[in-house]
Amino acid sequence: MNPEAEENALKLVIDENIKSISYFHEKSMADTKDCSFSRKVVKQLWEAIAYGVQGGKRLRGILVFAAAKAVSKREYFSLSEAERKCVLDSATAIECVHAFSLVHDDLPVMDNDRLRRGKNTLHVEYDEATALLVGDALQTLGTEVLCSSENYPERRFKIISALSKATGASGMAGGQMIDVYAINKKLEKNDLEIMHKYKTGALFEAAVSMGYLAMNVSHEDERAKSIKNFMSRLGVGFQVVDDILDAVGVQKTTGKEAGRDKFLNKPNFVELFGVEYAKEYASECLNSALKALEKFGGEADFLRYIANRLVKRSY
Repeated sequence: MNPEAEENALKLVIDENIKSISYFHEKSMADTKDCSFSRKVVKQLWEAIAYGVQGGKRLRGILVFAAAKAVSKREYFSLSEAERKCVLDSATAIECVHAFSLVHDDLPVMDNDRLRRGKNTLHVEYDEATALLVGDALQTLGTEVLCSSENYPERRFKIISALSKATGASGMAGGQMIDVYAINKKLEKNDLEIMHKYKTGALFEAAVSMGYLAMNVSHEDERAKSIKNFMSRLGVGFQVVDDILDAVGVQKTTGKEAGRDKFLNKPNFVELFGVEYAKEYASECLNSALKALEKFGGEADFLRYIANRLVKRSY
């Protein structure tokens, strides 16, 4: 299977799994003997949850699959049933957590964005209270999905640990805090990279970690170290490209309003470097990321494909 076809197939697997989980939960609530008012409200919540997790490239979930493939040398569809479920649960969980972060990040108290993934942000489509609760529900849903099977309990424990750390104060929440307090300030390159290491990079690194952990490969394994190093540099490159796309106004590519960093007076790589040097730096990050995979053979080609596609998005 060529990389593009593999990506599309795996994205469909994640999308279908998320739909089935949402349907199961909504139906379970509908089958209770709660009064009609309660059922109506819970149904609306699940509709909003489905809205919040719809769309997107499923990049973090696909990175789970790609890392699992790199260490196991097997495609997802050739894994055992128990292995497939562990990897798919991991990919689904991280997509739920990513969606939660976007819903909360878009709230008026944060960035007050009105467009995400090419459609209204959740608080615009519904209301702020619903958006807050949807974010909460999506975060806990990720853990629930990972606890949905008794197969591989030790692996799942390690996967939950990796995802939790990436989500909390040592990950996204910490990065978001820096982001909030960096408004109207000029940050140097090191501070910018630290902010994005937590805000964006932590979940990227969690994605590849969850992939190799699902294949029973430890953090101490040399393959795992190489993949985490790859992801660390790719995460920076991804953010640099995001800043370029925001600066040059490519809303179609990002699915969100262009020019938001400038409007909110947020420090970014384009402000620091200028567009042309930022492009050069993104290429440096890509080359560094690919170099980290030198010890791998064709089993890491899917990771290489993702890296190139992310950094070489159209300006």
